[in-house]
Amino acid sequence: MTGPTPSTLADAQGKFAAFMAAMLQRAGGPPAAEFAELLDAFAQTVAETDPEEGKLLSAWADAVRAAQPH
Repeated sequence: MTGPTPSTLADAQGKFAAFMAAMLQRAGGPPAAEFAELLDAFAQTVAETDPEEGKLLSAWADAVRAAQPH
């Protein structure tokens, strides 16, 4: 049996980030949109020393943004 692809893992992790942002917001934490912006800023910082990791974190921020109502 083969395991999940890297793309599948990244997608699942992005959805988890969106879920966590919603739960934090519900508990009185920052709005999900702000969480996405903070995560993106963190991604840029991480990318300075590990570009691939920074791309993944930025993709998670995008997933949080995409989960927000328009």
